[in-house]
Amino acid sequence: MPLGWERINVKKNPPNKNIVFIKPLPGKDEDTSREFLERIAAQCLPIMNNNHLSVASLEEYMPNKEFWGTHMFSRFKFMF
Repeated sequence: MPLGWERINVKKNPPNKNIVFIKPLPGKDEDTSREFLERIAAQCLPIMNNNHLSVASLEEYMPNKEFWGTHMFSRFKFMF
């Protein structure tokens, strides 16, 4: 858990101790989305442990066609 966060009365063990909340979009596919996000969190656990990373929440967002194929986190903006 990141510093300052503590989960009380957790119903099931989280797949990654470095992620506090996993939030899928509400709707008919919520269970499938939660399972997919939990699998992603489990795959990220070794990387997060090796690099001492922690995240408060892993969330699913609605797709935004304006930003598809855009890498926003670099000095240059790449459009695919």
